[in-house]
Amino acid sequence: MKKIFLLTLFLAVTAFSQVAKPIEMPYVDYPMVKGDHDEVAQQYCLICHSWGYILNQGKKSRPYWSGTVAKMVNEFKAPIGKEDQQIIINYLVKHYGYESTAQH
Repeated sequence: MKKIFLLTLFLAVTAFSQVAKPIEMPYVDYPMVKGDHDEVAQQYCLICHSWGYILNQGKKSRPYWSGTVAKMVNEFKAPIGKEDQQIIINYLVKHYGYESTAQH
């Protein structure tokens, strides 16, 4: 039993020590537009995902952003009050969207 444990330990150490130098992940900056209550969007949105995730959605309509915020609250249980939800939607539409009555 002791031999099996030592062999397993040796194999584990050997398997995880294959990298000779530290691995560095690249830094990608996703700047947010400042103003119009950007701090509210930061406070709630950045809890779960990066700002890049939001930027990668592309410019979307008010109904899209409203639906997305509602999904975060209703399905993913984001703790965002009604007033802050509207602030976030307005911020996203102004800086990362457009006004429209179409669904997307």
